[in-house]
Amino acid sequence: MRATSRGFGIHYTVDGDGPPLVLVPGTLLAARHWTDFGYADALARDWRVIAIDPLGHGGSDRPHESDAYRPADVTADLVAVLDAEGVPRATVWGYSRGGWLAVNLAGRYPQRVERLVVGAYAMHAHEEEVDRILVPFAEMLRDGDWAAVWGAFGITDTAVRAMLEEGNDPRAVAAAVTGSMCPTRYVDPASIACPATYYVGSLEWILPHVRADVAALSTHGTTLDVIAGQTHFGVFLASARSVLAAVTARLRE
Repeated sequence: MRATSRGFGIHYTVDGDGPPLVLVPGTLLAARHWTDFGYADALARDWRVIAIDPLGHGGSDRPHESDAYRPADVTADLVAVLDAEGVPRATVWGYSRGGWLAVNLAGRYPQRVERLVVGAYAMHAHEEEVDRILVPFAEMLRDGDWAAVWGAFGITDTAVRAMLEEGNDPRAVAAAVTGSMCPTRYVDPASIACPATYYVGSLEWILPHVRADVAALSTHGTTLDVIAGQTHFGVFLASARSVLAAVTARLRE
């Protein structure tokens, strides 16, 4: 399925019945990876799962201009999908960059978000720390240097590497990364009025910043689950069972 936002096509899939649950993947990932790595089928037993390919990823359009990926605009792309599906309000689950998008959606369009699930993302991470990772990452992608990307992020599984290389346009992903690095990238935590369920790997460098997020949002019933022994990518690629158990238990509370 496709929605139109700002003249771009935004691809998404829908599976299951029940309350709407929007899934937003991270950088280099696509909507289908929520199925490939064991999430979507399990969730579709109880939810109407709407998995979105953010602009520049998966089956969505892939512009190479960073201006196409400004925070307010890529957040509006998610709203376009909700509108196309006739969903006034949903639980929104994002991982990594998808967590950033989910938080932006909750902050910019609070009336559209019932609850947040945020994996491996922190609003309170300092910009200079994040940019020390994102700037060289974008340069690696613009150069098409996949070996450098995998080395930087510690992804050693050759099958996963091949899958991600085949499924991505590195120049589009680089533009998406660069477009997000602007003063308006973060929303004010005070603008988020819904409960939030956070999870993060115990080996993730942003863990202290995630704890700061949870403390800032504590008045809304925000919770945190730390997934033992997992890194940034590992918490998505290798921990679906643990993550699903933690998150679904929280959603039932």
